Amino acid sequence: MTRIPTQFIICRSLILITICSLIVTSCDYFRTPPDCSEFFEKRSALLSEFSLRSGGLANRGNNPLDWARCPAGMQFRASQTCSGESLTLSFQEAQAYAQELSEKSGQPIRLPTSDEMASITEKSCINPALNLNVFPSSDIDNYWTSDTNPSRARLGCAYYSYQGRRSCLEPKELPHPFFLVVDRNLQLF
Repeated sequence: MTRIPTQFIICRSLILITICSLIVTSCDYFRTPPDCSEFFEKRSALLSEFSLRSGGLANRGNNPLDWARCPAGMQFRASQTCSGESLTLSFQEAQAYAQELSEKSGQPIRLPTSDEMASITEKSCINPALNLNVFPSSDIDNYWTSDTNPSRARLGCAYYSYQGRRSCLEPKELPHPFFLVVDRNLQLF
């Protein structure tokens, strides 16, 4: 009968313990972030550095962009909700809608860029990855941005609100909702 050396048993045990501890400690790496509706429901005062302005607008960090708190087509209410239905338009129709609204209101209104949409993404939650205290009627959808695919003219860029991902592979004729911003850096006249 052959005896297994004690050093071999100890070494093998240490390797198994190390592997098990790595597996147990890495479990959080694959954990899904919480749902934003649950995350912000318990944190109703958390505004993610946004300041709320009158007229259903929000501003983050005193930058020149004021965000409409509701998707285009909806109206912000004093009850901190949005009413109506969001517009779902093609890329060109969304751009034309923003331009017409800008001309009629006398304010520099436009669709946000992909980078601007990414700047309001919540990192601590998903579904949608937006602060629902600031944007109360944000659905899970692709939202048009003002950007286009640099190499394929028939494709536009959209922001997918589930995890805050951006893609420039959306056919421009597809209808999507969109947010609007008032850009105080732009001069209309």
